Amino acid sequence: MEFIKNIDVGDTITDFFAVRWIELRNYEGKAYIAIGLGCSKGRINATYWGEDASELSSLLNDGDVVKVQGIGTEYKNQRWLKIERMRKSKPDEIDYEKLLPRGRYSPKILWRRFLKIIDSISDKYLAELLHNLFVADDNIAKKFSIYPAAKLWHGAYIGGLCEHTIRVEKICETAASFYPDCRKELLITGALVHDIGKVEELSIRGFFDYNVRGRLIGHIVLGASIVEHEIAKIEGFPKNLSTELIHLIVSHHGKFEQGSPVEPKNLEAMILHHADMLDAQAEGIQHIIQRDIQRGEKFSEYIKILGRFIYLDGYRAEKHDDNTDEK
Repeated sequence: MEFIKNIDVGDTITDFFAVRWIELRNYEGKAYIAIGLGCSKGRINATYWGEDASELSSLLNDGDVVKVQGIGTEYKNQRWLKIERMRKSKPDEIDYEKLLPRGRYSPKILWRRFLKIIDSISDKYLAELLHNLFVADDNIAKKFSIYPAAKLWHGAYIGGLCEHTIRVEKICETAASFYPDCRKELLITGALVHDIGKVEELSIRGFFDYNVRGRLIGHIVLGASIVEHEIAKIEGFPKNLSTELIHLIVSHHGKFEQGSPVEPKNLEAMILHHADMLDAQAEGIQHIIQRDIQRGEKFSEYIKILGRFIYLDGYRAEKHDDNTDEK
């Protein structure tokens, strides 16, 4: 998979790729496919001139996974792939960890850390709830361990949702130690479930995207519904505890204009909101640094979601230049 970034003219490659985009085109009466391919290590544009181009294009859509055999070529000073053979992959051939962006840690390592946090909860009701959600429910567990935290901004990689949740929990755990009235286990449980709705909001194909329920309802409402449904199965679950836990979920974006149905109204909800915001912003900026630092500029490209540029020079080799403003 790493080969896709460095394919040279004449190099051959046979591998599985996600379809980023696909178009059936015509050149002097002959149909051909123009297609964008991607994997966890990069993207490349390609063409397919086979006699079955029209038929094949009708079988493929954005997000599908294809097995490709091709050779590196060049077009307008850019590397392209001339596809010699191509077919749609079978379900058991697809490995999304190889096709989609990956983080620093494997999903298996992150999931073990996540389960260890669950094991630390001593309140019998909260512990049972977390066990039912993340251990007993294989569907939620499988999705939560590999899903991204977002489509583009932060944690947009395999395992990003679990990693984001772990970091938010660690921030909350530290904050709880500063405030005597903070109910730590309520806060930690809220941190673990605050984004659980994303397993129903997002979908994974050859790329990350929002599904219909995600766009129409959103992960906050979906998450509250998932947790309330599981709480209803636990005999004797305290009503006030249930209400406050749901409040943590529905208020974690902090403000109405940021998608929260309500604003934080207790100490734990306030801490969770700022922990979530801190990690999302910091992880997003971390991504910008890694993406743009190779450009050699002092600042990143304009970041629309933040409404600003990010200063990059400080993340290169340490400099002691008193005249940086002159450059």
